Amino acid sequence: MSSNELKNILDDLNKGSFDSVASATLFALRDDCTFPDVYQITIALYGILDSAHLQRVKRGLIAEPLQQALALRGLASFMPFWLGRSVYTARMLNTLTSRWPIIREWLLFLGTDYVYKENIDKTMRILAKRAIVDFLGICRHDMLGDSLPIVLSSPGIVSLMFSMWDLETRDRYFSSCVQDDDIPGPPPIIRTPAILDSWMCTFSETETWNWHEIMRPFNNDGARIAATALDHLEHDLAQHPIDYDLIIWDIHLLTSLSVNNTIRIPLLMQHSMQKTAGVIASMVSQRPHCIKPRHLVAKAISYACWYIRAYVEDTDGLPWISEVLEAGLLPSLLAVEPWVKHLHDNNEEDWEPLWLLLSTIFPKYAIFRSVLKVMGRSIKALNAVKAVDRPKPDGPMHKHWSTLETLVMTRLDLLETDDVDEAHVNSCQSSKCNKSGAAGTFKRCAGCLHVHYCSRECQIYDWKQGGHQIYCRGIQARRAKGIMSRISTRDLRFLDRVIASDLSSHSEQISRTAAIHAPGPAVVEIDYTCIPFRIGVGCTQSLPVPDTCKCDRLMQQKWDTMVELARSSKTPGQKLLIRAFIPCGSAPKVKLQLIPIKRIIPGYDPSQDHDPAEASDTFDHLYSCAGISFTIVDHSYPVETLRLMNKEMDALTIEGKEKNTTDAAQSA
Repeated sequence: MSSNELKNILDDLNKGSFDSVASATLFALRDDCTFPDVYQITIALYGILDSAHLQRVKRGLIAEPLQQALALRGLASFMPFWLGRSVYTARMLNTLTSRWPIIREWLLFLGTDYVYKENIDKTMRILAKRAIVDFLGICRHDMLGDSLPIVLSSPGIVSLMFSMWDLETRDRYFSSCVQDDDIPGPPPIIRTPAILDSWMCTFSETETWNWHEIMRPFNNDGARIAATALDHLEHDLAQHPIDYDLIIWDIHLLTSLSVNNTIRIPLLMQHSMQKTAGVIASMVSQRPHCIKPRHLVAKAISYACWYIRAYVEDTDGLPWISEVLEAGLLPSLLAVEPWVKHLHDNNEEDWEPLWLLLSTIFPKYAIFRSVLKVMGRSIKALNAVKAVDRPKPDGPMHKHWSTLETLVMTRLDLLETDDVDEAHVNSCQSSKCNKSGAAGTFKRCAGCLHVHYCSRECQIYDWKQGGHQIYCRGIQARRAKGIMSRISTRDLRFLDRVIASDLSSHSEQISRTAAIHAPGPAVVEIDYTCIPFRIGVGCTQSLPVPDTCKCDRLMQQKWDTMVELARSSKTPGQKLLIRAFIPCGSAPKVKLQLIPIKRIIPGYDPSQDHDPAEASDTFDHLYSCAGISFTIVDHSYPVETLRLMNKEMDALTIEGKEKNTTDAAQSA
């Protein structure tokens, strides 16, 4: 009976019946359907997806390719099951790969002549879009294995899929979340982000991203791709009920796309940090005992933590650290602990980003006033609410949260001190001058916003002879690309206060070591890029300037200047050379200072310094890397990162040559 039924279905299919496609698909999905019958249906459906039918549709001999669109969706419905059965995998794969060239033509035709054409009936456009997405849903590594490169290397296919993804945000009728009974066939079988996420994972394994195809639907505009990715995330997060798989795919796709710097920076500028922090807040607002897919909620939280950890220190770090904290990330992270145990594989690496954020990344940025204030406010508010669940003493979060809380509460004391009498210094960066004076008395370079000069003559000299021209252009180029921001004056002055406080706390150790090297200058090196911070004391021989990056010649030059100033000082008392490494994202920053050693002694009163010659014994400089640095994700894909970075640096070099900045006045 079933044999005759199948024969009748296939006869109707050959006659062009639309309903026969649904009948054939349902027959193939039966539990008792054998592989020979499935294979017969597969060949029949491929049969109406041949070049002859395509030419008839293009010539108008077939009104619209409704039957073909349904056939693609039918194949997508039952093929995954048989591809997953090892006995039949090879035969099903051979059938697909042998017909792939004409299938590719059908997919591209449905996209260009139906999905993108606004004058076509919207029902047919949506059906065509679903046919493309559903069939390409088969084309994932878990389905095709080693045959997948045949699909991904086919011209236009990756672009086609990304254009479908883009369309879903530009017109919500095309979203896979929208259910419409007027559309023939079943609801969407697979979601677009799931396919793209799978493909990006395949690219990442071999570092062979097809960026030309990925970016083509967006006219090579990274900002448009970023906007589309974030729009998907926000839209999917707003659905009720939430599809947790979708959130996971969205975040993972976001992270994969971020490998490309031209997409990463726009993502950051479009507040991807804030929006990812919002995902964590949304997930932890639920209670584990009320949610059945607990492992999916935990996975979404873990993926969000991975994204934030990967890029929160990108560029200068400070903007994104501040953004996630202002978005309320600390209270959200405190509420993550009940979800930690619900990940299925229980891999410690899944939660490593969370522990790093709490015990390393956020604490080290507490040297900045703007960051410390927000963290202090959040922690005080949490401590004031008795209903807040504190980390359990024997739980996985306790030691990490305690590290953050202890350091923040300690540093908050510095915010309460009166800074009226603090001595803040600006130093002229001209190598023929090196004069210092009270903060605010010198003019700052308007190009890099980093260095100061006591006069226009000194500025011109440093531009032409001192190497500032190269440094300034590098900083401006980074800022123009959105990968550098300046540290505020209030943050810099608070940094001086932190350094002074830590020097005072270690004054006995510093004084003992300094006495050994007297009358020569002593050197103190403080590394704030680690928790707890490290401090070393020695002399210019035992603590030479370490290499920080390829463009650190300027820092070496300034350090040599400070050493010479300390050695040639005409005022009494030993001098202290200070080198403090500052956590500022992927671009190294170093605070260089020269002061009389008496200033670190407890009880020192800056108001008693009246000797005008003291100004010549002080020096202050904030060095910043002017190149392009690696992020944590860049280190995971060094080949692709270097290729993209070299391409970007070539572009910056061309722009620098074309820009007429030879006059030093243009940097002021």
